[in-house]
Amino acid sequence: MPVYGQEALSLEYRRNRDAILGGDIPEKYTRLIDLVPGDRVLELGAAEGVLSLLLARTKASVIALEKKDYRHEEAQRLQATWRDQGMDVDRCEMVLGDLTEHLDLLEQVDTLLAVRSIYYLRDDLQRVFKEVGRHVRHVVLCGNQFRTRQYRQAKWSWRRLFGRQFKPNDQRRYNLHASVEGMMQLLEGCSYTIEIVVADGDPVVVGSKLIPGAHTV
Repeated sequence: MPVYGQEALSLEYRRNRDAILGGDIPEKYTRLIDLVPGDRVLELGAAEGVLSLLLARTKASVIALEKKDYRHEEAQRLQATWRDQGMDVDRCEMVLGDLTEHLDLLEQVDTLLAVRSIYYLRDDLQRVFKEVGRHVRHVVLCGNQFRTRQYRQAKWSWRRLFGRQFKPNDQRRYNLHASVEGMMQLLEGCSYTIEIVVADGDPVVVGSKLIPGAHTV
């Protein structure tokens, strides 16, 4: 492993790293493959690139966007390892960066995929999704069951103790967008029609809309 150590990698990846390198993929990743429409995909917060590389085997192109350099580098290593094993992963482009600084990428794709990531956009969320809604036909959001629970518990506590919502500086309020209701609210606010909702485990919401001039499938 590189000098930063396994603890810097995402939890599911480091738990299963050897298996993943050998092509044995956990259900956490594979459960999402058939839920991703479109042929040109941008994955926000692609981490070690597992899902992006899996999608690249059947999509025309996939952009794996990750802002943490050590995860981006691990994704490049995984891509090289799978390529050496004969897997078709060359249609995946690994990009190091933050979506807030790469909004032009939205014009190149017909699907935005975000797994356990949109709540990290925080105060940039509405600005970013205003641009998403202008350019991207399909959006696939996967939330976080643990953050959903934290949000609901914290919201209940604030109401019970103080009779009001979170304080502006309480970071737990962003966990709303780890939940089904928060993800649906976000997409519907951008005029997407909700096509799929999966409530079990980490929830998944898929929305679509017609965008004149955008990529179609």
